[in-house]
Amino acid sequence: MHVFVGTSGWYYEWNRAKSLDWFVSNSGLNSVELNSSFYRFPSLHNVKSWARKGKDLRWSVKVNRSVTHNHMFNDEALEIWTRFRELFEPLDEFIDYYLFQAPPRFRNLDRIIEFAQNADMGERFAFEIRNRELLGNDDKCNELAEKVTLVSVDSPDFRNRIFPGKNLYLRMHGREEWYQYDYSEQELNEISAHISKTGPERINVYFNNNHNMLNNARRMLDMVDGAHRHSTVQEHISDY
Repeated sequence: MHVFVGTSGWYYEWNRAKSLDWFVSNSGLNSVELNSSFYRFPSLHNVKSWARKGKDLRWSVKVNRSVTHNHMFNDEALEIWTRFRELFEPLDEFIDYYLFQAPPRFRNLDRIIEFAQNADMGERFAFEIRNRELLGNDDKCNELAEKVTLVSVDSPDFRNRIFPGKNLYLRMHGREEWYQYDYSEQELNEISAHISKTGPERINVYFNNNHNMLNNARRMLDMVDGAHRHSTVQEHISDY
């Protein structure tokens, strides 16, 4: 099992230098989710800089809102996505996922499936549902999970909503309140145990809870990675 844990961005108070360099050297994490790309297209210079400085990290890149929110996965959105994808070519070898986050009002399952097929990203296409009705419909979620990597969430709306599969992508938004939340040791243990039970081959977990994200992410990495090592040792012991 491959375990990658990071934060949703790095430009926060806890980052003393407010830089990717500091994150790489001091965070103790092995992945990062780029969120600024949702709000604006970065310059090619920035993308090349991230590729150079962040080559030891595994990345997830949040796709620009013009694709997901303004045009909501229509034909024009596909054209914009193509330009977006080409812009990130210098970083692409380090990118595990491109994160497509739908707006809460979006629930057109057929459109997202068609878009995903045209985008031709396979399991690197990570889709986060924000519509409560769709997210609570197991049949539709299972249908979608056959086409893309469906993003699991922990949030006030859906606690510990984890989708099983070969790849597990989990975003931690805050359990009792959005973003301004500090996960307790017990909550992190519960989530880590839930993750381990699903048995994924690859885990990417990103904390999106602002001030507490770094400490929470460090603990989660220790827990999930530690549980995996313990499980591996037990498997070896049972072989004798």
